[in-house]
Amino acid sequence: MNTLKKIALALVVSLLGSVALAQAEPVNRVDKVSSSDHARTVQQVETALKGKGMMIVATIDHQNMMRMVGSSIKGAKTIEFGKPDMGKMTIVANPEAGLEMPGRIYVWDRGDGKTVVSYYRAAPAFAAYGKDNLKMAGEMMDKMLDEIVAEATR
Repeated sequence: MNTLKKIALALVVSLLGSVALAQAEPVNRVDKVSSSDHARTVQQVETALKGKGMMIVATIDHQNMMRMVGSSIKGAKTIEFGKPDMGKMTIVANPEAGLEMPGRIYVWDRGDGKTVVSYYRAAPAFAAYGKDNLKMAGEMMDKMLDEIVAEATR
């Protein structure tokens, strides 16, 4: 096969792969549309997290970061959180599970103006370690995240 045909074939394969990825649903991701605007939803997420005994360990303002490089996006924040008791239950006995923590919730504005709260289910990531205590912790975290996000998006 000549070089031009090889390049064309590689381009076609690459484009088809990109289309498939763009249409694929993110695995284990949960998206909930909020009934409030971005700022209010962020506040509601933070309040719901604290109500469940979670500590907010970081907030990443993607909108501000994009302004720093001369670009713009609508509201977009990642809220990182943890619960010391959960860390005690997981990381002390299984330090490798620290990769799964802190938890993250992403609050972002869609093109249609709706605010969305997104997060990844914790159970699959924790279960991948093959340890019952981590599987249980992931399931507990998913239940809490479902409740937190339901409360924050009302």
